Amino acid sequence: MSNNNLLRPDFTEDLVGFMVQSMLTISRFPRAPFALVPLSKTDEVIYGADALIESISPIYIQFKRSFAYPEYSASRIIKDRKGLKIDYSPKTLFFDLRAKKPHHTEFQHNALFDLKSQLDSAGKGKAFYAAPLFLNRTAYLLAVHMSALLSWRPWHYFRDYPFLEQTQTVLTSTGSIRFHNIPILKEHIVIPPHAKVTTHKHRYSYLETGTEVCFHEPTQVDGANSLGQEIYDFLRFRDGQPTTEMIGFEDSRSFLADLSSGITDLNSQQLGDNISNRWIAFGEYLRKEFEIFQFGLIKLRN
Repeated sequence: MSNNNLLRPDFTEDLVGFMVQSMLTISRFPRAPFALVPLSKTDEVIYGADALIESISPIYIQFKRSFAYPEYSASRIIKDRKGLKIDYSPKTLFFDLRAKKPHHTEFQHNALFDLKSQLDSAGKGKAFYAAPLFLNRTAYLLAVHMSALLSWRPWHYFRDYPFLEQTQTVLTSTGSIRFHNIPILKEHIVIPPHAKVTTHKHRYSYLETGTEVCFHEPTQVDGANSLGQEIYDFLRFRDGQPTTEMIGFEDSRSFLADLSSGITDLNSQQLGDNISNRWIAFGEYLRKEFEIFQFGLIKLRN
């Protein structure tokens, strides 16, 4: 340990991405022809035929690793949480925001926030951070493995949706922001980006239980108090149908154009005419430039 008793994870963000993608793509919708798939070059052959897809709703995830400080640490994170009078025992987990790449004009956090804002305004899709609540690789893999095994129990077929949901509150120096109906994987914390930043020197901290989330800001973030309270349901099913609004696949061309404007400088020629290729190109751009992964809840034609 060093740096005020900093506790480091013994696995990479790539492992987190692999584990979460594996859990997402085995999600099962027993009473409807739905699939939750990564929209990337890897899956282009499988899901690239426009004729197979009836409708879509996108979801964007930035995978993070959790670091931690024990309760006796003199770190700024522990001091901040003491000042807010929130729990920090026996240790506090956290992750940093990503620094801006030299050729970027925008922070990765702000790109994720812009995606979330546009999706919220349209009432379609989600964008958030996802981080494991573990520092030890063996414990993390075991927990995910057990969760996957339990999800294949016979009574799993009678569930209408694959995720648990929870309410998450983010504490800042200027107040608190409450998010509702956040889809969670039991071994991970999910945090929506709550405001834009002007520096990457911020952190989100939380307990091992995935509760009492705090945003650490060396300077005040404008607009942190004005964020709307609700994020609509995503991936909740009733009677075999999603409650989230799906977009007709052909109609998603204009939706994708609006979603990608201001985030990517890809032109129409680079995106191509095929709507599947457009979604895949946008997902590939987000992955390469910002390490934001694009998934799609898709409904297949009968």
